[in-house]
Amino acid sequence: MKVNILSTDYDKIKDYIDGNSSIGHKIWGPIKKGDGYEFRVYAPNADKVYIKGDFTAWDIRELSKNAQYGYFFGYFDAKVNDYYKYVVVKDGNWVEKTGPFAHAMDGEGDFASKIVEDDYVFNDAEYLKTRDKRYDKPLNIYELHVSSFLRFTNQVNFLDIVDRLIAYIKEMNYTHVEIMPVTEYPFYPSWGYQSTGFFAISHRYGSVRDFKKFVDLLHQNNIGVILDVVAVHYASDYYGLDHFDGTAMYESEYMDLKYSEWGSNNFDYSKGHVRSFMKSSMTYLIEEFHLDGIRIDAVSYMVFYNGNSDRGVHEDNIFFIKNLNETLEKTHPDVMRIAEDSSNYPKVTHPVSEGGLGFDYKWDMGWMNDTLRYFKVDSYNRRDYQGNITFSMYYFPNERFLLPLSHDEVVHLKKSMVDKMAGSYEDKFKQLKVLMAYQMTHPGKFLNFMGNEIATFEEWNENVGIRWEYLDYPIHRDYHNFIKDLNKLYLDEKAFYKYDYEEEGFMWKVVDDNTNSVFAYERRADEDRFLVVLNMTGVYQGGYEIPYDEDLEFEEVLNSRSSKYGDYRYEQRKIEVKKGNNLKIELWEYEVAIFKIREV
Repeated sequence: MKVNILSTDYDKIKDYIDGNSSIGHKIWGPIKKGDGYEFRVYAPNADKVYIKGDFTAWDIRELSKNAQYGYFFGYFDAKVNDYYKYVVVKDGNWVEKTGPFAHAMDGEGDFASKIVEDDYVFNDAEYLKTRDKRYDKPLNIYELHVSSFLRFTNQVNFLDIVDRLIAYIKEMNYTHVEIMPVTEYPFYPSWGYQSTGFFAISHRYGSVRDFKKFVDLLHQNNIGVILDVVAVHYASDYYGLDHFDGTAMYESEYMDLKYSEWGSNNFDYSKGHVRSFMKSSMTYLIEEFHLDGIRIDAVSYMVFYNGNSDRGVHEDNIFFIKNLNETLEKTHPDVMRIAEDSSNYPKVTHPVSEGGLGFDYKWDMGWMNDTLRYFKVDSYNRRDYQGNITFSMYYFPNERFLLPLSHDEVVHLKKSMVDKMAGSYEDKFKQLKVLMAYQMTHPGKFLNFMGNEIATFEEWNENVGIRWEYLDYPIHRDYHNFIKDLNKLYLDEKAFYKYDYEEEGFMWKVVDDNTNSVFAYERRADEDRFLVVLNMTGVYQGGYEIPYDEDLEFEEVLNSRSSKYGDYRYEQRKIEVKKGNNLKIELWEYEVAIFKIREV
């Protein structure tokens, strides 16, 4: 059966090569035609390209070349689940390659590509009707690594964990899950951040259908799904994109630009087809799997050459980022785009039309670093580090920040979150409650990595599941219950999220007490007001005063030292304050007290 390329496809191919396409997955093969498939592969500098697979009995068959557009093509009586590889020839060198647009790959050896067709029907229409960017809504993200959330075997399928995950997210009052990368990757300890298949769901976690069902079930339970994607670099394994057509096709030909600090290849976004490739990957993932957000890894390494601001701004990458965000904003305006960016590059979350990069949110790495440094200092000396807590509010209005305590902070000898806290064993738990309450009541949106909510003492290990047995111990169970209630308070009260990025949503009440290291501030939304008091030290304060000059009632709604969480306080306080008198409260060591404020 002879199949000719449609004339209209030439326009699409030209758009792709020029960098103006986000539908590469609909252009390049394998593409279903008649009873078989047309294979198209872009390899402009290759001398020849062959294909071999189940449908050729693994003998090579030469593909035809379209010299004008630099791609190779051929039609074969292939079928679903057949495996195949391309063989690219350049200057006498023959190299077997996996398909850049393959939707599945064999996990063995050098990753043969697999033909996949799927007819899964989503049942999440009601959820998608109300989906938006969450600017004025709660966004509390639970980050997880699929294989180590629950550990059964060396490979854990999406559907092995989905029921437990849904029940747990609902119990703990999170709004979204963020999944570490699940596109195909060769080296397991890279956690998916060095990918080979940018359109392929990893064999480690299941099929295309499995991932669709996973997202669908979460949506049916009103849980959003964000996926980590990597756009700065790719795995340098010979069978992947590296020197795909025998030349530096996806990477730079200049050695000082080719490699990332992780030894992988940097994408070269000065090339139009590379821009189209990555825009197509993200479009495919969003559309095919109904994702609610994408979090783009290591944006600072794109903004500057290999993340080094001394080398200057990488203008080709800036152009790509803006183009990507403009494209996705136009096609998927209800899907969040989140930048993991540790740089000081301005206007990351401002629209491209206003000179910004066009992201919806930016991880506040400065807040994370400052805060964790503060809590590592012993209680008495924190008076010298008050700026670590207050500084974020000076720059916070500049961007739409998301406050992360992610997987990167609990690996590589950085210690687990609870073990970072200064002081005794018991004091570590008290202080971790203070940290989590500070995070949750700070303006912005939030992310925590799995295990933070049960205070695991071990660093995260991708080969080991979460130590759920910790919840058998009272001190861990009490802390876990505190996080559950803290999340519920955030979810229920608009004062903690409605005006995250407006000045009216936050007001300091105590910001300069360098003697006692106590902070107090209000979160506000319309008529709702809450007072948050944080005692950052192990010093008891018998009658601590917070300035007020109104007739008010303060009703305590959450206290970290409550008997409910295995501690001292037995009753929630209700305090009336008359105009002309300050609020006076008793503060135990490392105490969080949150009050709802009403006018009397």
